[in-house]
Amino acid sequence: MAKRVDVTVIVNAHKEGLIASATLKSAQLSIAAALTQGVQAELLIVLDRPDQNTRDLAASWLKSDARMRSLDVDVGDLGLARNAGVQISRGKWIAFLDADDLFGKDWLWKAYQAATLEPREVVWHPETNLYFGARPHVFTHVDMDDPEIDPAAICNSNLWTALCFASRDLLLRVPYRATQLEKQIGFEDWGWNLETMANGVIHKIVPGTAHAIRTKSTSLVSRTTQAGCLPYPTRMFREILDQRSKAAPTD
Repeated sequence: MAKRVDVTVIVNAHKEGLIASATLKSAQLSIAAALTQGVQAELLIVLDRPDQNTRDLAASWLKSDARMRSLDVDVGDLGLARNAGVQISRGKWIAFLDADDLFGKDWLWKAYQAATLEPREVVWHPETNLYFGARPHVFTHVDMDDPEIDPAAICNSNLWTALCFASRDLLLRVPYRATQLEKQIGFEDWGWNLETMANGVIHKIVPGTAHAIRTKSTSLVSRTTQAGCLPYPTRMFREILDQRSKAAPTD
């Protein structure tokens, strides 16, 4: 009988090399902490056009941990690589981690606990993000159940990072879209957040959790910003304006 898998941790790797070792260690520690709470998790490394150092490092980790699997893809796109990982995942829930970032130790079991107690369709995010590297700073996520939060704010800037926790069913139904820098379409995580909201999905935080995110002088985000990109358009902003116009008092 196949072993139950509650959560699949998808680590997206490209050319991180030895840096990915700290990422995999953080995922391993979070998986171990989840196991103490009765949560079964697997780790799936998605290698998208990796360099040899990254491939070799992944191979060494795969030999040392039976809970790890790998998938080779040739898409050259972070969003599409995530989709490929979701397709072969075994867990009911998916947790994304980029191969140069770090999970908090309690992230997986606390996110799983929050998700299984919530009857609504929700995408879960850590409460806090600790950015280190080229531009160290702290970024706190917002919770859509906070009455002071205006959902229209996400039309101006992204409110949540890509390292979310969501159901496999949702990710299959609303996959990430490809980045097209030549058409000035990018920010796959921002676009996915918009599209899920347009489909009635709530975005919430898991209190007391954090991720550590590496910032680099050159990254996909910086290249996307320099190209003047925006996410794929959705109907969400138009519907918000329509609802507000209908609710506005008339003379």
